[in-house]
Amino acid sequence: MKKMILLAVLGSLHGSAMPAAETNRVEIDVKQTGAVISPLLFGHNLEVTRRAIWRGLGAEMVANRKFAAVTNGLPKRWYAIPDAGSVVMDDKVAFVGKGAVRIGGQTPGGLGQQQESLAFRKGTRYTFRWWLKAEADQRVWMRIADGKDTQAIARVEKTLKPGDWHLWTGEFIAPVTAEDARLEIGSKTAGVFWIGAASVQPTDDFHGMRRDVIELLKQIKPGALRFPGGCYAEFYRWQDGLLPVDKRPPFKVTTVDILLPDTDDWDNQELGIDEFMALCREIGCEASLTMRLCGTQAEDAESWVEYCNGSSQTKWGKVRAERGHREPYGVKTWFIGNEVYYFGYGGVKCAPQTKAFAEAMKKADPSVRLVGCTHTAEWNKPLFEQAGTLLSYTSIHEYDGGDQNVEGMSKAPTTSLWPKLQKAIAQRQTQPPIPAILDEWSTGWGKPGTVGSGLNTAGVLNLLCREAETLGIEQAYYFQPVNEGGIRVGPLTARLDTGGKVFAAFKYHQGNHRLKLPPMPADADLDVAASISANGSKVYLTIINRSPREDQTLELTLKNMAQPFGASARFLIAKDVTQPTFSSFPIPSGPSAPLVANDVTPQHTLFLEREERPAVDAAGRLELKMPRYSVAVLELTHGNNK
Repeated sequence: MKKMILLAVLGSLHGSAMPAAETNRVEIDVKQTGAVISPLLFGHNLEVTRRAIWRGLGAEMVANRKFAAVTNGLPKRWYAIPDAGSVVMDDKVAFVGKGAVRIGGQTPGGLGQQQESLAFRKGTRYTFRWWLKAEADQRVWMRIADGKDTQAIARVEKTLKPGDWHLWTGEFIAPVTAEDARLEIGSKTAGVFWIGAASVQPTDDFHGMRRDVIELLKQIKPGALRFPGGCYAEFYRWQDGLLPVDKRPPFKVTTVDILLPDTDDWDNQELGIDEFMALCREIGCEASLTMRLCGTQAEDAESWVEYCNGSSQTKWGKVRAERGHREPYGVKTWFIGNEVYYFGYGGVKCAPQTKAFAEAMKKADPSVRLVGCTHTAEWNKPLFEQAGTLLSYTSIHEYDGGDQNVEGMSKAPTTSLWPKLQKAIAQRQTQPPIPAILDEWSTGWGKPGTVGSGLNTAGVLNLLCREAETLGIEQAYYFQPVNEGGIRVGPLTARLDTGGKVFAAFKYHQGNHRLKLPPMPADADLDVAASISANGSKVYLTIINRSPREDQTLELTLKNMAQPFGASARFLIAKDVTQPTFSSFPIPSGPSAPLVANDVTPQHTLFLEREERPAVDAAGRLELKMPRYSVAVLELTHGNNK
């Protein structure tokens, strides 16, 4: 295997008698170019887990809104008004799922249920939806008040008539800002009524998603989004997503890991295939889909491909067209299963099923690129023997944070991840070779960003920019963009987390040609990747100082770059190098966790941002001082294109 290409540093970066700032002299020939850096190396794995959708990308504000999570005969996250005797789950009357909430009795007035910890912003317009059913005329009310019950945010009433399920909907503008508001619904008269589903969300949502989070996704600029993930994909039923969002049946997600602790393991299917495709179009990225392998049939796989990619003359393409999407979505990359070895599938069992799925999917669209669920060499052997000729890619998952302190996490991409990827590639050798997709990577899922994870993210992106071609990796997907290191979302605010800031900085490499760099030791303090635009007018360097001890000075000389040229640098600098491994501001989770969480206040910013314009001398040299634990994007532009 070819040696890793890294930056040549003249002079020792180690030793006890080091000056305050080491000088690293680097020369880059802009005519020494490599392959194009694919935008698909900057993909993100959008999995419906933890707070990626719920309290993340999703605009829905009501917890357990379809009443699927139940304990002791009562819906979780809801509380009875005034006592438990007035509210029960009724499994004989169902709107969606297995039951509905029954409210009422002989005592008139005040009976109902409530939910706490909703957040509203002053001046914002919201919409509500209640699916209700009554056995006789019933006067019902809905009230939203701030947590101290000092001011009503909304109050409306309605008379229900007996009969089938009825949709009660309306809008209101919040008169105050409240992060601890309470939602209530009840009856003013004696009698019984049922609630099948509830919803409150801002009216400016984008297909049920928060626009502020989408704008941050645009800043990150993922080359692709992989949906519906991960292990969640082995429960996902794509055809349910064609139903109206309130009528999509909730389902329980259970794996070796807890995927949905904040929703009591239940998912309401807020994000269907059409909403996901709208999201990809909005942020300008490619869509990749994970096909459920466990517990489904090849025919279902064929139908999904046909729905996405078939013409309007096909059975499922016609369904898509009738839903307002006449032109095919044209999804190119499809994953056949995800980590199915956690679901009792050995390689011998997985192989024939993968083959059947692949044949069915290519029947619907021969041009699709299929990814096999690969694992160990023993696992892979029957898979390659039976389905290898049908696969375009193999799958690699690697979560590597080094020794989990800041320095270890920052150096892990070259000292630890690199040999792991080499080993994984070796376990997937076929004739002819099949390229790989690194479809899950990060320092570990379920955590907000830290200085260490941000530096690790930068290092992995540098590694992919330099070495993807050498490894045979054509796509990569970070796990994952929302509330796990990329974007930090609170009830009313959202911001880029450490990993998101890194992706936003490194996006300039996408579509450029890689510039070749001479090698250096994998554990060196300075880490660099470089690229040049197709027309040669712009050169970008992404530079990481992984040293915990000192600044590093980069002395750069460009060869064959037209003169004159200007330089600008954007820095991400660790605010606090003593910060612990994982964030001091964790996301609460579990059934008892409060629903208002994810503090996104400025004091929790872990990377400080700074811009500079380094001076360039007549020989085309410049110096850039890199503070300890920092990342920089250096942009060099030909004078005619400043």
